[in-house]
Amino acid sequence: MKRIHSLLLAALLSLAALPGRAQETPDWWNYQSVREGKPYAVRVDMGLRRVFPLSGLPYVVITGVTYQSGRADGLPDLNDQERLDALSEALAAAIGRKTRTIYAGSSARDQQQRNYIYVTDPNGLQEVIAAVYAKQCRGCKASTEIRADAAWSVYRDALFPDEETRQRYGLRAY
Repeated sequence: MKRIHSLLLAALLSLAALPGRAQETPDWWNYQSVREGKPYAVRVDMGLRRVFPLSGLPYVVITGVTYQSGRADGLPDLNDQERLDALSEALAAAIGRKTRTIYAGSSARDQQQRNYIYVTDPNGLQEVIAAVYAKQCRGCKASTEIRADAAWSVYRDALFPDEETRQRYGLRAY
């Protein structure tokens, strides 16, 4: 019996050490705002607002593509939004297979979509990201930046709604 408990404990500990998502239940919220005088659409995991910055995830991967839009405001057409969302999910999943991650959200403006993924270890991620783009977005103009952000300032500044937006949507104080 002791041996079974030891084996079970060892198996659970090894699973906890695997790369993957650091938080299991995202609280997705979509909103539109204006930043720097331009329309801005965001999909953000608001569940992170209570816990950020998370230690152990000191780097942020900012990656995305340009897109064509028939809209005057430069936001994605509705039919293209599904493609961009699928691409975002594929990127987050691929990066999550390489290192511990939290997909914090994405933004779109000026015909550019950006994903924000916090990671433990950025080594080798450029290749992982390039492989996703090669498979799912051939011909797309993509960009990727990986930077240290232990304070999670990118989450706060690029994704989290500002005070005016929170008031407009009737959100309680955060």
